Amino acid sequence: MPQAYEGAIPVSERKPTSDRSIYAPVSDPACQRVLDVAGGEGASAAVDQTFNWKDNIFPGGSTLAAYEDTEAQAAFNRLGEGLKKCRSFTGTSQVGKYRAKLALESSPQVGDEAVRYSIESPVDGGRVKDNDYVVVRVGSTIATFNAMNVGKHASFPSDLISKQVERIKGGRRR
Repeated sequence: MPQAYEGAIPVSERKPTSDRSIYAPVSDPACQRVLDVAGGEGASAAVDQTFNWKDNIFPGGSTLAAYEDTEAQAAFNRLGEGLKKCRSFTGTSQVGKYRAKLALESSPQVGDEAVRYSIESPVDGGRVKDNDYVVVRVGSTIATFNAMNVGKHASFPSDLISKQVERIKGGRRR
């Protein structure tokens, strides 16, 4: 990926039995469903990758989550239901309590189905942290791509999303 530094952070495989979240659920159950599906919760296998962008000090990342049988479709349906209802929520992260609002964006035409949304939350100095999420289902796999920025709009590169989705479709390993 020319947009990211080479050899930065390796792909990490998640243990299927581990409970990743050490934080209480966010205030709105619909928003928690959105966060869970985007994070690959409930998948039979998942891997995470962090990208250190050359033109941004804030990282981006992707999660590939594999599901059994029709579970990917069911998870994507839960995501859709959550997105219909979720508008704002509060929660706790590694830096403390936060509040956030979710806004639907124009979805890309990739994979079997895809959605794009942003989650914004205020940070110190009156600035806003913007998180861009693109969640794509390809068969029994859900891929989540995210980018973050503070003080300006975040956007995961569309060409990289298309490239990764094509790799998933082809079952190629790189």
